[in-house]
Amino acid sequence: MKEVRPPVIVVVGHVDHGKTTLLDSIRKTDVAAGEAGGITQRIGAYEITTPSQRRITFIDTPGHAVFGSLRKRGVTTADIALLVIAADSSVQPQTLESLAIIREAKIPFIVVINKIDVPNALPEKVIKDLSKQNVILEGRGGDVPYVQISAKSGQGLDTLFELITLVADMHELTYDPDASVEGFVIEVKKDKRGIIPTLIVRNGTLRVGSTVKIENQDVKVRALFNDKAVAIDRATPSMPVELLGMHEAVSAGAWVGVQPASEPQPEVVVATQTTDGTEGFADQNKKFAFIIRADSYGSLEVIRERFIEYEEIQIIDSSIGEPTESDIERAAGAQATILLFNARMKKDIRQKADSLGVTLFEFSLMYELLDDIDDLILALRAKREKEARKVGEGKIIAIFEKGQNRIAGLKVNAGKVETGLIAEIVRGKKIVGESKVKSLYQKTEPVASVKRGEECGMLLSDSIDFSKGDMVKWYLP
Repeated sequence: MKEVRPPVIVVVGHVDHGKTTLLDSIRKTDVAAGEAGGITQRIGAYEITTPSQRRITFIDTPGHAVFGSLRKRGVTTADIALLVIAADSSVQPQTLESLAIIREAKIPFIVVINKIDVPNALPEKVIKDLSKQNVILEGRGGDVPYVQISAKSGQGLDTLFELITLVADMHELTYDPDASVEGFVIEVKKDKRGIIPTLIVRNGTLRVGSTVKIENQDVKVRALFNDKAVAIDRATPSMPVELLGMHEAVSAGAWVGVQPASEPQPEVVVATQTTDGTEGFADQNKKFAFIIRADSYGSLEVIRERFIEYEEIQIIDSSIGEPTESDIERAAGAQATILLFNARMKKDIRQKADSLGVTLFEFSLMYELLDDIDDLILALRAKREKEARKVGEGKIIAIFEKGQNRIAGLKVNAGKVETGLIAEIVRGKKIVGESKVKSLYQKTEPVASVKRGEECGMLLSDSIDFSKGDMVKWYLP
């Protein structure tokens, strides 16, 4: 017998448009204040009961640009989307991205115009900008429902709940409590209890003691906890729960129950490993190697998706949880960096990393991690581009004074040097300075170029405080 199930709502939109504040107001909990940097880090699901005693489940998806894949996963798991747009900044890049995902998923959505109480709020501009994207609101010649709210004060929330309920009733969301269990994994994390998936049932009833298939593994349900961390004996559709009993990790977005024939099997993003992991930064062909440890598979997925965009990066290993002693030893042998995202590290493991000279990158904010990696790769590419222009190297073996000019006596060790090239003076690991080669001399006679194995005198266009023993690298200008 079919029964009505609560709607599952995904909240999407541009960063800082108030999605977390909206959910905070709905749940009456201070989630926003507890988040690093004020940006939601990973998908979470929360169930509330409205004043009219209707249950609604909200999926909170991150709003920052790096979380595109998580937003997409959230929408395709939901029944209705709330597209949150700030009245003081209107349509923004992630607004358009979220809109595209909603359209691709073909689910109904409600436009939520937030921050209507701020001094520079322009809700009419939001409506106009949406019309340019072919989103025509109800009462404005279209059929897309919308509501104006203040997530901070709670103004308009009752109207939002009524609108959600109306849209859900129109789409007749039902389930069969006696059917085989079907659902989705929203997130996977690892803690002292083991591997813990958060999931939402879409059909059937999930009970403690039963066995359910998650991806390709049969899982005996040892315990269930609702979104308030209360142990329960069963989960009905649309109820977000944590499950104890899984032994192997799966990807967020994985199916619970039998995979429907009409749906493609979701790609499983799990820890992978390469066997050659000994590459470093030394030359043009080598890569920057990482061993990655994150707090959740959602975070790990975002990191991996960005890293595979760069051919300069090699992921030796990636998984959730703390780094181990063997991870440190492996990183030392591979000249790899340990990257930690919200992952703890025991004191003795940290000391071992220090003793073996293993570099640690530690982050708590995803956008900072990805920005730093972007900068690192850009610096590496600039270095490689510069190396590609290098035509020779030499060493200063003597210094001569000619009037007010200082002439470096050189031996060319590799390549060649020519007038007009850029000379870089290096002392140890420090670059002393750069200048154009003004002239070259052999036996007091000016020459245009000097080859490997030969000696010469070099006069620079600019004054640089070079010393005997400094190395010189020559580059094309």
